[in-house]
Amino acid sequence: MLDQSWGRWMDQAWDEYREEASQHVTATDDQPSKTKLNYESNQLWAAISDEDTATTTALTDEEWSDDEEEENWEYMEDIALGLKPPTLWSGERVSGSNKAQHRRQNKLFRIEKQERQKEQSYWTKYEGKFTMPTEKKEELQQWKGSMCPRNLALHHPAAKKLLQYATGGCPCNTGQPWTKDEIWAAVERGPHVSALEDDAIEQLEGEIAEKVRVGQCKVVDWDEIKNDPPKQLKISPLAMIPHKSRKYRAILDLSFRIKLKCGREVPSVNEATTLEAPSGAIDQLGHSLQRIIHAFAEADEDAKIFMAKFDIKDGFWRLDCEEGEEWNFAYVLPQKEGQPTGLVVPTSLQMGWVESPPYFCAASETARDVAAQYAEMEVGTLESHKFVDYVMGSEDVKSLPKKSSHEGFQYFLDVYVDDYLAMAIATLQEQVEHVANAVMTGVHDVFPADSHDENDPLSLKKLKKGEGEMCLFKEMLGFDFDGEKKTMQLETKKREFLLAVLQKWIRTASSKTAGIEFSEFES
Repeated sequence: MLDQSWGRWMDQAWDEYREEASQHVTATDDQPSKTKLNYESNQLWAAISDEDTATTTALTDEEWSDDEEEENWEYMEDIALGLKPPTLWSGERVSGSNKAQHRRQNKLFRIEKQERQKEQSYWTKYEGKFTMPTEKKEELQQWKGSMCPRNLALHHPAAKKLLQYATGGCPCNTGQPWTKDEIWAAVERGPHVSALEDDAIEQLEGEIAEKVRVGQCKVVDWDEIKNDPPKQLKISPLAMIPHKSRKYRAILDLSFRIKLKCGREVPSVNEATTLEAPSGAIDQLGHSLQRIIHAFAEADEDAKIFMAKFDIKDGFWRLDCEEGEEWNFAYVLPQKEGQPTGLVVPTSLQMGWVESPPYFCAASETARDVAAQYAEMEVGTLESHKFVDYVMGSEDVKSLPKKSSHEGFQYFLDVYVDDYLAMAIATLQEQVEHVANAVMTGVHDVFPADSHDENDPLSLKKLKKGEGEMCLFKEMLGFDFDGEKKTMQLETKKREFLLAVLQKWIRTASSKTAGIEFSEFES
């Protein structure tokens, strides 16, 4: 598995980048480079150093102006941090046509990074030596969407990239514009059948009305634009998928190909997308659970692990598309028969788009890094967060002494897309509160707080349910963790459902009269 941080922090020396870059070897389509930097950075390093005079012209420091040298090092830094769009080892940009090759190369590259990674503990031993930077960075007063770095987040290496998204929106390179015939065919095809159920239509009406109110989408009359549609207009079918916390979750099927009457298929939005989001933003996906398990295994037998979970409300919807690109994600409004056709045009990133996770994770992973820095401030110096009362209410925490000047502690911070996971091996209430304050403050440094708590990026609904309460037993990533016994098991609802299914299968098998329905294997 990989370590938690996706960005190198501001106080790390440039010497690290130069040392890593100087260890490069030439990469080909068949042979990955044996370094953490990808192919593109190796080629750049060869172009700006005298390390590889056999294949490129060596350029001395005198041949670059100060501005050019700084620009090249900034470019190298962006590559090393994973802030550049992904490429194949050949340097070719990644799109739907070569995504399978990119996936294979990514897997090899990830294995290489894991092999190079030094053995480490996933617990951080609190030292309390971090102080806020003296340099003040100017904060934006207005921005698009609901994501904008501020305070300490402005000192993170990803801040410049996030500021671009906050001012201009996220780039959306979804390929060639559709023809009028293709657009008309997609409108005629309409939503998936799951979105046409009466209760699905009713739920969706409420959700869309709320998103229109807060400026996250608009509804347009198809008849008004059908003869002269916007250049970027593409229509994908909407599906309503059963969900655990509400009846349905709306998913835009951006991998669906529209079939024309002539038999030709229109490539889906996902297939036509050329990746623009930072390549390193989703390196951490799939590793959070493993890190938690390792952290539990590392903990001393008599240690007590306090856990909390913080959810980002509306997730992907907090980042906007570039102006005009929102038409790429339009869909036909599910309605009862006889009503005029409407198109829903979201202004925000959509669940189902291949670029939504890396764009969002660029922000959420940055907030995790910021939280980790806040956690290293002196205990008691962080301002008490407005939601801290939702954290400190458990009997587990209340049983701890409040303060002491001689107690050390350990903590663990992680994020899985929009779920922030905090754990602390603590012996004092002030330590638990400090870790929770660090996480919530870090989140608000990237996703600014809302004056109306119900609209805050930190889901108040989930906090009221107790998810943010620090305690010794917590459901995280689909498992129930016990911080005292150091055990984990499948969360109760899933466990009970699977046991019921297995018991039914056993009864069916013993009767020898019928088999097991295939649909039950699918579930």
